[in-house]
Amino acid sequence: SSGHKKNEVENLLGTCVLNNWKFVHKPFQPEYPGNREWNKGAPQFRFIPERGKHPTWDLVFEHCGKGLQSALSNNKWAKDNGIVNGLLYLQAWCASCFQSPGDPLPYIFFTGGQNAGKSIFHEILSILLIGGYVRSDNALTNPSGFNGELANAILCVVEETNLSKRGWATDRIKDWVTGRTINIHTKGKTPYDIPNTTHWIQCANSMDYCPVFPGDTRIVFIKVNTPTEDIPKSILMESCEKEAAAFLYTLLNFELPVVQGRLRIPVVETQEKMDQMEFNRN
Repeated sequence: SSGHKKNEVENLLGTCVLNNWKFVHKPFQPEYPGNREWNKGAPQFRFIPERGKHPTWDLVFEHCGKGLQSALSNNKWAKDNGIVNGLLYLQAWCASCFQSPGDPLPYIFFTGGQNAGKSIFHEILSILLIGGYVRSDNALTNPSGFNGELANAILCVVEETNLSKRGWATDRIKDWVTGRTINIHTKGKTPYDIPNTTHWIQCANSMDYCPVFPGDTRIVFIKVNTPTEDIPKSILMESCEKEAAAFLYTLLNFELPVVQGRLRIPVVETQEKMDQMEFNRN
């Protein structure tokens, strides 16, 4: 197609093989970082961070994180680092996801009744991203282990899927939450390993849908109550989009606590989680 003669093609192909490009997965970095690396399909920020206020984001985070208040008040790590409420804990979780995407974070499980506002947490986070936000129900439940959708994922969402009855889902959560690499298996292709940048959020009406068992050290279990005032979703999303650049600035400038364990932000044990672990005891 470039006008080369047929007998020149083999030499050109050989040159390309010796001077190859390497596919990499580096979220929020340029498509061509240098050293003949191709950061193809990596997640990017949709907005340019800009200092400002974000009351709608704070309202959502405060509502979704309210169920952590009691657990945080008795947590030494939270006291030492000024994480005094659920809003700040969830901000720290998101800030770590964006500032250090290769660091593992707790698996967040939101549970509550209909119209409690659980799903809005990850839906507004999707506003900040170009790529990297994926529905991952199938990756956890597929008995064949196909998980190609996780190849460039940074925010993995599970909605109203019962994982507790699928043993392999529990094993995959254990591996993918804390593993430094993740094995990508696209149907019909050879599996390969990439750096693990997945961070997980599950939402369900029933608290039985999350596979939390005695001794768990990966899952944060948060009960979300129905709000006293129902804000139309379209208005809420529009307000969050207007404030998105300001909230992104807050996350990227959030001072992350010093790492104390295998997770960048430690798990907080709520009473609901302890009750569910006891209920699931064999």
